[in-house]
Amino acid sequence: MIGVITKLVDKLMAQPAQKHPGVMGIFEYVDDVTAAVRALRQVGHKDLWVYSPVPHHDTEPALEQGPSLVHWVTFGGAVLGLTGGFSLCIYSVISYPLVVGGKELISLPPFVVIGYESMILLGALSNLVGMLALARLPQVKTKAPYDPRFSEDKIGIWVPCSGEAAERVEKMMRGSGAEE
Repeated sequence: MIGVITKLVDKLMAQPAQKHPGVMGIFEYVDDVTAAVRALRQVGHKDLWVYSPVPHHDTEPALEQGPSLVHWVTFGGAVLGLTGGFSLCIYSVISYPLVVGGKELISLPPFVVIGYESMILLGALSNLVGMLALARLPQVKTKAPYDPRFSEDKIGIWVPCSGEAAERVEKMMRGSGAEE
C-alpha cells in the first residue's frame, strides 16, 4: 500500500519535460548580452526573454520596454481610496446624523484620518495587484526554459523560433559572445 502511495506521489510531483521551440544563449558579460539583444531586435525578433541574477540597466534600452505603468496604477488606487474614505465618512454622517452643540454635520478635518488611511490601503493593494499583473505573475505555464545558473552568475537570452531562424539566431548569439 505504501509503495502505491509513494509511486502516486512521485508521479504527481514529477513535472513532464516541457518542450520549447527556440534558442537559449548563455552569456557571462552584460555587454555581450546588450549587443546580442540589439542585434536580435534589429533582425526582427521582438519576443525575447532575458534571465539575469540581478537587474542590468544597460539591457533595458536594448529591450525597448519603456517605463513601467505600476506608478499610475498605484496613483489610481490611492485616489480611489481617498475618495472612498471621504465618501464613507460623509455617507455615515448623513445616514445617521448626530447633532452636537449645533456643529456642522459634514466637517472635513475629522474625515482626513479615514481618507488618508483608506488612500494608503487601496494604494498599496493596487500597487501589489498592478505589479503582479504587469509582471505576468503567477506564471502557471512556462513560456521559456530556465537554467539554475541564471540565479547565480550567468545571463540568458531566450528567443522563440524554429527551423532556419533558429540557426541564424544561434549564429548571431555565438557571434555576440555566447558561451553556450
